[in-house]
Amino acid sequence: MISISCQVFSQKDFSTLVSSNDSTYGYSNMNPLKMKKGDQQKSVEYSIKFLKGLRTLDNYKLNYKMRYSVADPKYDRSSVHLTNRFTGMPLNGKLGLLDEYIFLVSEKMDTIRIYVDIYNKGDLFIPKGLKYIDN
Repeated sequence: MISISCQVFSQKDFSTLVSSNDSTYGYSNMNPLKMKKGDQQKSVEYSIKFLKGLRTLDNYKLNYKMRYSVADPKYDRSSVHLTNRFTGMPLNGKLGLLDEYIFLVSEKMDTIRIYVDIYNKGDLFIPKGLKYIDN
């Protein structure tokens, strides 16, 4: 279980989202869920709220196991690396990272990996083979 308290967001209700027709959407680091919603903390909370509501089409719950930060293969690093002298963070705010969440499908003993990009905005869909149930 992901144990972070989430704020209520005024963004589009997740239950109105449609499923992606692309079988790689969310499951591949080349095609992650784009979930930027303000600063980094809000984006993480927003993505966790979404991930907590995902279920398989046959109603199995996704049990959170671990999260990693992985390199974004699409990140194009500029030739000039400007960083904040106090934090060391890039001035453009993009780190070239994705979050990789690993879930165990309850009762099936199968794992699912979902890739989330909290640094870039984009259209949000439900990954193919999953549905969203509001918590």
